[in-house]
Amino acid sequence: AAGLRAAGAATGVLVGGRATREDAYAYARLARGVLGTDAIDFRARLASDDEAAFLAAQVAGTSPATGSVTYRDIDAAPFVLLVDLEPEDESPIVFLRLRKSARRSRTAVFSVGAAVTRGLAKMNGTLVPALPGAEGAALRDLPAEVRAALQQPGALILVGERAASAQGALSAALDLAEQTGARLAWIPRRAGERGALDAGALAGLLPGGRPIEDAQARAQVAAVWGIAPETLPAANGRGSQAILDAAARGEVQALVVAGVDPNDFPDTDQAQAALANTPFIVSLEQRHSSVTEHADVVFPVATVAEKAGTFLDWEGRARPFSQALRDAQSHSDAAVLGMIAKIMGRDLPSDVASLRRELATIGGWGGPRFQRPAQSAGDAASGIRLAAWRALIDAGTMQEGEPFLAATARPVVAAMSAATAASLGAPEHVSIAGPRGTVVLPVEIADVIDNVVCAPLNSPGSALYREVGVGHGSTVAVSAAGGAA
Repeated sequence: AAGLRAAGAATGVLVGGRATREDAYAYARLARGVLGTDAIDFRARLASDDEAAFLAAQVAGTSPATGSVTYRDIDAAPFVLLVDLEPEDESPIVFLRLRKSARRSRTAVFSVGAAVTRGLAKMNGTLVPALPGAEGAALRDLPAEVRAALQQPGALILVGERAASAQGALSAALDLAEQTGARLAWIPRRAGERGALDAGALAGLLPGGRPIEDAQARAQVAAVWGIAPETLPAANGRGSQAILDAAARGEVQALVVAGVDPNDFPDTDQAQAALANTPFIVSLEQRHSSVTEHADVVFPVATVAEKAGTFLDWEGRARPFSQALRDAQSHSDAAVLGMIAKIMGRDLPSDVASLRRELATIGGWGGPRFQRPAQSAGDAASGIRLAAWRALIDAGTMQEGEPFLAATARPVVAAMSAATAASLGAPEHVSIAGPRGTVVLPVEIADVIDNVVCAPLNSPGSALYREVGVGHGSTVAVSAAGGAA
């Protein structure tokens, strides 16, 4: 408490994707109402300002009650355009619904991307070719027949988290929806992201989708929190990337880190430097991590099975659950934050019932929303481009210690077209090199557009952020290799 009190508004709050809506709300309330900072972000991954504006303008505070896209809309859609989304890996329930509907010839599925993936093939889908990182340009220059299909009543555009890596992709998706009348939905990969967004765990965004720069929005939230509106930050703060940038430069006095793996950020060196250069770190974790090595205080917190809470699905629909392990002694994140706030002389609700009541009291926002992003689309650079996303079964932190689950993962390969392989000498293995190093993977000839290599982002032998320093859309050096080391 003393360390956080001393840091105050010079504190950054990083919330991982495991947080329930109630826990994420507690972090948002601690940041704004106790520490006086708006430097908070639930996106412990690649993120962009364009994505933050998109989420605040288009997604936050929406639900089926306000007309958001739902599973039923997917079932009934005559046409679905996927943008930077591989549902089989990143949202399996959406994948199963699309596959079922496509097999019954109710839905035509098209995907803007670099490869006909196994999932797209199972949905009888069609590829709209786009070099990785240039998806915005592909949307801007979409074929006339695809635009016409999107004008059908019930047509959908479904966007995934990788769109944050493609300059102008989210702006282009919004433009496309407005031009064609198709409805647009954002489908996150992590379970806690949608609830954290609505809870206000994003810089510039108060609970319910309220812009922090709006005086009425601040007044509404301050009234529920029992504080003066002028004590709340009135300007947009730093997002996750900006927090890390500032912390690496020694400009952040304290960090509150909640279930974050530094290897999930594209620049893992910078993330580690941010931890090393921050004077005071409080970590709330469920297991030992690389953050633990830097933390001044570590609180072991409850897993999902050890507490009650709520997750919001991508529709914005609440999915509450009860505590499964009744004898668990661990505290939830919100309970720990409540204790810290109490020592600092502030009251912070810490039980699920109180947090839910407060969120219900705040409710949704009916005032002006954030201005939507308007970033121009970027074109692809020359060279071989990398298409990469996280496999459903990969080397994620929460999958550690499960060898039998890991054994069900797909083989880790570098997929490319026959022409691209031929240009490299048709090798059995290739090396993929970047600023941090090299990985060697077996080659698989697949339906991939030329001058692209597809590889898992975070699988055994293919930890591309940490080992190579590259991600989706990066230009990489690919060459023939003698085989795996």
